[in-house]
Amino acid sequence: MLKSLRNLAVVALAVIGLAAASSAKADPTEILNMTFESGATFSGIVTFAPDYSSIEAVTGTLTDYQYGTYGYTGTGSDSINWIINELNLATPATPGDIYGNFLLDAQPNSFWSCTSCFNIIDFTYDYTNAPVLVFDNNPDDLFSGEYVPNAVNGGIDPMVSGSLSSTSPVPDPSSLWLLGSGLAGLAGLVRRKIGQCV
Repeated sequence: MLKSLRNLAVVALAVIGLAAASSAKADPTEILNMTFESGATFSGIVTFAPDYSSIEAVTGTLTDYQYGTYGYTGTGSDSINWIINELNLATPATPGDIYGNFLLDAQPNSFWSCTSCFNIIDFTYDYTNAPVLVFDNNPDDLFSGEYVPNAVNGGIDPMVSGSLSSTSPVPDPSSLWLLGSGLAGLAGLVRRKIGQCV
């Protein structure tokens, strides 16, 4: 009786591990490409919240800009790896699910301060039909009360074209661990049953 309960517990744990592994997913990511009026371009990967209602991370590069024009500073190539915060900075005048944030080249000092930033991208998107995302370029929608949506350096260099495309989902490490533990439990149970039959 005790052996049967132990076997049942192993099977239950294996099933729970497999079920949890199949349901665990990594946060969605999109490839973001932006070309601005000056000829500068941004290419990178943006990680979103599971429901696309906010940005959690960005990794990319701003290139092809000229020092001193359109408010640019730096060398002509800038790593963009930070966001200002996780709050929505867009104030849409039109209905829909709109989110906006600053994509930064340095870690912000505080909620609104980034004294070590050189170039800042204002990025806004509409996630009404998520997982299909589109840029929000409505001029009536404000970004942080004053800035132009989808532009660099406070709207000085507006975006002229861009694309958002989904990346292939990457399994979350914890889901791989759960899957492995579930399979190990099942393998142990099968090995025990074979040992009993011999």
